[in-house]
Amino acid sequence: MGKKRFISIALAILTGGMLFGGCGKEETVGDDSIQALTPSEGETVVLVNEDMADFIASYAIGISDEYVTKTDNFAPVGVELSWTAEGTPTEYVVSVATDKDFSDKKTYVVSENVLILQDLFVNYTYYWKVTAKYETEEKTSKYFTFSTANTPRTIEMEGVSNTRDIGGKITESGKKVKQGMAFRGAYLDEIKPAGKLKALETYGIKTDLDLRKAAEGTAGKGSPLGETVQYINYSCPYYWGGDAGIDNPKNHENLANAIRVFADETNYPVFFHCSVGRDRTSMVAMLIEGLLGVSQDDIFMDYETSAFSYRGTLDGASMTNMVNTFQTTYVHLLIMDEERDLQAACETYLLSIGVTQAEIDSIRSILLED
Repeated sequence: MGKKRFISIALAILTGGMLFGGCGKEETVGDDSIQALTPSEGETVVLVNEDMADFIASYAIGISDEYVTKTDNFAPVGVELSWTAEGTPTEYVVSVATDKDFSDKKTYVVSENVLILQDLFVNYTYYWKVTAKYETEEKTSKYFTFSTANTPRTIEMEGVSNTRDIGGKITESGKKVKQGMAFRGAYLDEIKPAGKLKALETYGIKTDLDLRKAAEGTAGKGSPLGETVQYINYSCPYYWGGDAGIDNPKNHENLANAIRVFADETNYPVFFHCSVGRDRTSMVAMLIEGLLGVSQDDIFMDYETSAFSYRGTLDGASMTNMVNTFQTTYVHLLIMDEERDLQAACETYLLSIGVTQAEIDSIRSILLED
């Protein structure tokens, strides 16, 4: 079956509660003359595009070759809030929060009865309400709710390929990896002004962790995001076996130092990357995600999402072959634990290359939420 035939099925699965169900309606106090149109009350919305939704819903390890277009095809989808109000308000103030007390609310002032929300967290419930302002009075609605589906959180920074948040995943213990903390991608060398603005203001990047070796693009020359961003450069290994492998002792110090960046809370949010964002970047992502207790499928899906990017497929390598190489590395790590528990295996490996138990505990404390 061709991938396009999966799309309607994929969207139905993602919004039907199998991955993240909508929340129920509660009675709230507010003016009934303002009513939500979209999303419908309690609806679960999908933040990825149709191709990504299809990939997620039909995912099996190694499927990504079907989605390679050698273009960036991972940009997230916004959520359209719309509503009705009596009369002709002069403006609307829309409050959006992740709790019904609106203690963390963000407010938006618009002149029309529609607002597009971008860069939302996945697997979250959002609360929103509208204040309609008239010449002589204002009216505030009761709150409305919608949820976002449990998908990978792709992000878009113009001029940077293969970007996503590693957060949002549910671990084997039932905890969630925090979002907005650790972002992965390809190099920042060609970032556009709009992408830089988004990196600094929307995502608040504080640390640029560059995994490239000297003479690769701008490696070693500071962050393209500017002097306000801490720049850290460690030439890191990738996959298992050979001179560049993560099993080669000569590579352990740099890899351990890169992992240590995630043990210091003052470094966050972190953007970590190599050149294409697929190989060295995925080694760091796999070790961090494994350490946190992320499942095998989620780790592999995170790796294979590179298929939706220009930089991640630029070298023409078969994603099937790359997944096999990634799987070989995964298996070698897994057998470091007698019980074949990846979380324990990643801990054993990291301890063996010089990362301390205190640093491992710190990473978990920083990146996991209940």
